[in-house]
Amino acid sequence: MDRLNRFIAQVYGYSVCLITVIVMLISIKGVIDAAFDLSDPLRAEGGYGRFGPLTSFELYKIQARRQEPYRYPGGPTSVTPVGSANRNPADSLSDADLRKLYDAERENQIGSTKFRATRSLVSGLLFIVLAGALFAIHWRWLKGINSAPTAS
Repeated sequence: MDRLNRFIAQVYGYSVCLITVIVMLISIKGVIDAAFDLSDPLRAEGGYGRFGPLTSFELYKIQARRQEPYRYPGGPTSVTPVGSANRNPADSLSDADLRKLYDAERENQIGSTKFRATRSLVSGLLFIVLAGALFAIHWRWLKGINSAPTAS
């Protein structure tokens, strides 16, 4: 019976160690992604504003001028005034107003990306620490089981 108990304990211990290694590898990938997002928040996934990419004001301005006016889904009305049905609302904005919109969207993007990346970084590091501790505890426990003499 002692042999069966030892086998079950070893299966449990090695399973926990394998799972903690997998958790650590996945968490390391998340930490690396978060570090890249923190290093360049504007190029992180989802780094687009209302009119396009936020990496350059000139690109933002071009996209804002090209964009179609928004129409409500299922309705014939549009946001634009009656006399300018085909006119883009961004065309009526000056470069200074577009610059203010761009700067506001850019700051919002940077702030939200930094928050998400920091949260991901902290949770990833916490998972690595916890998985490492679980691994060390179970590995030490397994060494004790394997070195214990078996009763025949």
